[in-house]
Amino acid sequence: MSTQDGPSEAGLLARVSALRPTFSEALDQVAGYVLKDPAGASRITITELASRVGTSPGTVTRFCRAAGFSGYQELKVALAEEVGRGAQNRWKTDIGRAIEEDDSLEHVMQVVLAANSRALQETAAQMDLGIVDSFAQALVGARQAHFFGIGTSGVAAEELRLRLQRIKVPCWAWQDVHNGLIAAALLGNRDVAVGISHSGRVTETLEFLTEAARRGATTVAITSDALSPLADVAELVLTTSAQATALRSDALAARHSQLLILDVVYARIAQLTHERTLSALEVTAEAVTAHRTPQPRNKSRRAPRGNRPAPASPP
Repeated sequence: MSTQDGPSEAGLLARVSALRPTFSEALDQVAGYVLKDPAGASRITITELASRVGTSPGTVTRFCRAAGFSGYQELKVALAEEVGRGAQNRWKTDIGRAIEEDDSLEHVMQVVLAANSRALQETAAQMDLGIVDSFAQALVGARQAHFFGIGTSGVAAEELRLRLQRIKVPCWAWQDVHNGLIAAALLGNRDVAVGISHSGRVTETLEFLTEAARRGATTVAITSDALSPLADVAELVLTTSAQATALRSDALAARHSQLLILDVVYARIAQLTHERTLSALEVTAEAVTAHRTPQPRNKSRRAPRGNRPAPASPP
């Protein structure tokens, strides 16, 4: 047990720094090393630390007691925790810091961009491409595919439907639980059911995927929690990451990560059905051509509204 209640709210390193004027020259040398490289000090033995400082293990032990710990092992644990808290605090500053009402729009943009970028990087790093390929293969061979999500996850489900429908994958997306359950009840072993939920604990999505599994469909979960009830029901699980900000929930932040997975799945399906996809994209583009405004012959872009010159005054 430590001789004090442990590090103060200011933190172990701040406390050691404050105590340095009271230390002897030998103890101050140990303190200097710990303050300079706390992560390194937490990973080496007492003998190694003494050797690097040029002192004895006994001096290191006296330093530990002066800092409020019973011995070096307890100090190492406290240092590791302090280093971890420091990393977490830097994370909060960079990513999860509250967006205050008087922050500049530039700052708001940078906070949101950083959060989205980190979420995408983490989702890509943990993405199991073997499962992505199995998911894509299942959709290519499916008699029909049904996607279900609530709220922002429902938006992702609809996005997947729009993309795959255009390349001739027979699919539907549901956000209403009654319609979703009816669709799930009619599925069979040649069909695919996808449940999208950031938490993996939304009751309606879980009911949909459970019913689809009961009917023999291939089941897929897209969630941030690989140990969630939704993941337990699914045959294939793809996990997402999300970085919330004070003004944006985890579920809303997760949408970009969900779309990254769906983009990769879509691209893989396009690879697997290359000729069919090219043909489908061509005919569907042709079908909606009449509903697009023609490109003006003069292709010079108009200035943004805020940058347009004021109209000339009448003569």
